[in-house]
Amino acid sequence: MNDELIFAEEPIKGHATQSRLFEKFKVMIVDDEPEVHAVTELSLSGFKFKGREIDFINAYSANDAKSLLSEHTDIAVILLDVVMETEHAGLDLVSYIRKDMQYSAVRIILRTGQPGQAPEREVIENFDINDYKCKTELTSQKLFTLMHASLRSYTDIMSLEQSKIGLRKVIDASRGIFDKHAFDSFISGTITQVAYLLDLDEAFIVSDETHIFRIEDSKLDKFYFVDQLGQISNVCLDELSSDVQQSVSQAIKTKGNIFTDNSVLIYCENRYYITMFYFKPSRRLSSVDEELLNIFTENIIVALENIRLEEIIKENQKEIIYRLGEVVENRSKETGNHVKRVALYSELLAKLYPLDSEQIEIIKLASPLHDIGKIAIPDSILHKSDKLDIMEWDVMKSHAERGGDMLEGSDLILLQAGAIIASHHHEKWDGTGYPEGLAGENIHIFGRITALADVFDALGSNRCYKDAWPDEKILTFIKSERGKHFEPKLVDIMLDNIEHFFKIRDSLPDTPGCEH
Repeated sequence: MNDELIFAEEPIKGHATQSRLFEKFKVMIVDDEPEVHAVTELSLSGFKFKGREIDFINAYSANDAKSLLSEHTDIAVILLDVVMETEHAGLDLVSYIRKDMQYSAVRIILRTGQPGQAPEREVIENFDINDYKCKTELTSQKLFTLMHASLRSYTDIMSLEQSKIGLRKVIDASRGIFDKHAFDSFISGTITQVAYLLDLDEAFIVSDETHIFRIEDSKLDKFYFVDQLGQISNVCLDELSSDVQQSVSQAIKTKGNIFTDNSVLIYCENRYYITMFYFKPSRRLSSVDEELLNIFTENIIVALENIRLEEIIKENQKEIIYRLGEVVENRSKETGNHVKRVALYSELLAKLYPLDSEQIEIIKLASPLHDIGKIAIPDSILHKSDKLDIMEWDVMKSHAERGGDMLEGSDLILLQAGAIIASHHHEKWDGTGYPEGLAGENIHIFGRITALADVFDALGSNRCYKDAWPDEKILTFIKSERGKHFEPKLVDIMLDNIEHFFKIRDSLPDTPGCEH
């Protein structure tokens, strides 16, 4: 790792941390004798450290120094007299700098013409200074050596601080991607965190010159980003600009990040696919920037691995729910299209409500479990073509509670949602539903949505005990149950977008079946 990159907790107060490679070092001379200022500047004329010259700041009293320190927060070295307006003005200024201003990076060298006024041992023990010199011993050569050592110490501290802040930002940026659980949100989150990490305006990263590539099974997919939403289209490598082609090809060959004068390509590879981020930042990146991106890349790869594992878990959950759905269909002699339509109606209602993308996906996948409790209902009741008597109807209604009990307590998100849907989808907005008689928003939104989707589909489907209702009658009934059976907002959403619901219904027609 670059020796400028070391961990830390927080910035040094009162000191800028941006790179100052081409600026002069600021050195403050604090002395009440003008001749001392003149001699010091003459002795250090032409002095350079790491190619940078000195910019002298002159203060002729401790009070002058305090005023100037408030204006210049990036002073590297202070050459400080002890006796000025008072016998201990210099020592008092040291305490002010270290304790009140909390400036810890600046190097303070005491220079005194009256050693007896401030004994060296006592001063070194009690004050946070970096050196103590008698003015008579400071020849030009010794002053040169002293300044060289002081600036080396200062630049080490500031490089350390810059790197500490950078690595702290890497940690913060990593948190911003590890909380992403889907690839599209991960991509947009990574772009945001790269901008944050490099102190770049995100507009310069999320632009037409930003490309995200995903290679899987020898196929190159290109993701364009607009307003943090990924729109995907497939392209071949030779369709890209020559600069992008060169960076992509080089990254694939070297399996590492590529930095040019005007572009960056972050290369991330795991066991399943390769993902690359190509963008043109608004400024030339420094070596520290590049090193921070290299470190951040390792965390991007880990985050990608986590997302892949989450995808596997979700696929397993989907498989479980699909199998459970098949059990319900076979048990109640359903064709399967009822639960498929209910899933799609629920998804559409959730989008229009609107719920967030994760909730939309959950209700779509979990809603097929709404009637899972029917596997506990006896055949004589479940398959009865005549009207159920009161006792039989009580048994039939128990499927909601039984379904919730079957799925309750699972660690799988989709089964947790399935438990809610199974137990809530027969509750009514006005509190007259079952099994608990919940009302209004005490009914989970998943249950409120699935209730409307389930009834809408049941009314429009043939059953062994009834024929499908005509569309006009269905809509009249849905309107009449607004605020009674169904949440008013959901009814309005369905009626305002009814053509989309009819389209779903028509795309998945039923074959003869029987359901209560």
